[in-house]
Amino acid sequence: MKIRIIAFIQKILGLFLANPVILHGKTTGYSLVRSQKAKLISGKYTNVMYPCDIFNVNLGDYSYIAKNSSISNTNIGKFCSIGPNFCCGLGIHPINGISTAPMFYSTHCQNGFSLCDKNKISESKQIVIGHDVFIGANVTVLDGIIIGNGAIIGAGAVVTKDVLPYAIVTGVPAKILRFRFNEEQISKLLQIQWWNLKETELLDIEKYFYNVDLLIKKYSHTTHK
Repeated sequence: MKIRIIAFIQKILGLFLANPVILHGKTTGYSLVRSQKAKLISGKYTNVMYPCDIFNVNLGDYSYIAKNSSISNTNIGKFCSIGPNFCCGLGIHPINGISTAPMFYSTHCQNGFSLCDKNKISESKQIVIGHDVFIGANVTVLDGIIIGNGAIIGAGAVVTKDVLPYAIVTGVPAKILRFRFNEEQISKLLQIQWWNLKETELLDIEKYFYNVDLLIKKYSHTTHK
């Protein structure tokens, strides 16, 4: 009981300290003040869980980001579910130079020092995550990637190429396992763009949750721009 009480107190203290609390070689708490949310534009009914490192991110309506995520320079659509430990927009390292150390190609002084008077490369590229995308735990997405609407990224995947709409991808590097629906259904869903429906119409997503064809039939003449 005494050990549990000490561990609980350390976790509470960890919320207010700049460094983790460590007991017998085990990290027992983390600091919320180490979290960063800068240039975050979020829609309605969104949630970003602490701790996190968020910079220059647009988060669409009804989307959430789980804890321990590091995301930069990314547009995230509506109804997205992003699992913990998500890494996205970490920057670009050139591999065709003599060294990979940024001090030789970047003026940003990542290690506190640089030999450059100008940047040799663009170190980041915008990332786009579409609507209704599910990203599992421990996923990494490289700079410049576009993830299509309705895609699923399996846990632990490293996404190095664009992902097609409604594709399920897994692995390192991520590859297509299968698609969530057939080609015709995907085409209709992309035409309907149900994520742009009115709030009252969203009740139909719940109603037809396991019957995509009935939803398509009802909204087959709906097109959103």
